[in-house]
Amino acid sequence: MAQASTTTYALLGMLAVRSWTGYELTQQMRRSLRFVWPSSEGHLYREQKRLVELGWATVQTEQRGGRRRNRYEVTDAGLAALEEWLASPVQEPHLEVEGVLRLFHGSSATVPELEASLRSSAEQAGAMLEEMLGFVEEYLSDDGPLAMLEAGVGGPGQERLEFGGRVQFPERLHVVALVIDVTTRLLADLGDFLGAAADEVSRWDSTTTGDALATRRRLERIRERHR
Repeated sequence: MAQASTTTYALLGMLAVRSWTGYELTQQMRRSLRFVWPSSEGHLYREQKRLVELGWATVQTEQRGGRRRNRYEVTDAGLAALEEWLASPVQEPHLEVEGVLRLFHGSSATVPELEASLRSSAEQAGAMLEEMLGFVEEYLSDDGPLAMLEAGVGGPGQERLEFGGRVQFPERLHVVALVIDVTTRLLADLGDFLGAAADEVSRWDSTTTGDALATRRRLERIRERHR
């Protein structure tokens, strides 16, 4: 029998909000959840099929504009599985930052290579941060999701409203705002650290030998910071 993964539950949670086509699900994941749970497009499509295999979603083929597409809808079993997952113990946090992985193996790189990797990662973190701040501005727009929430319109049992060409779910904004809060903090800290690390590495003569005194001071600062 097919086994569920965290990505399966990520998609299942999206289906608990409304039905989506496979393309729409993938686009939603790329727009928002990639900041906290990145997955490749191919993996997302495989997970959509897994939902059907598990009996957690149904799929119907529909015709639109001369093209066929699959529309997924959650089942009662899927809603029960989502509730069970949300009540289960959470996994430990996963940090996947290739620039940090390359830093871990930095003693095998040249100084310019390691510096370039760190600067590129810092720039990418900054770009992701700017993208998320764009979401904040969107949510705060005069006729955006927050305005809908404050006016009590566009929610469950009402006509869904669009903003920016997308159907909105203002009743979910309180949890989305929390996710944006923690994610923007992490990205800002990550970008600052990687930029400072790139500056430090640029002053090294070599990556193969380290300064014992500087390393001791760093480790002691880490210990003091988290006591």
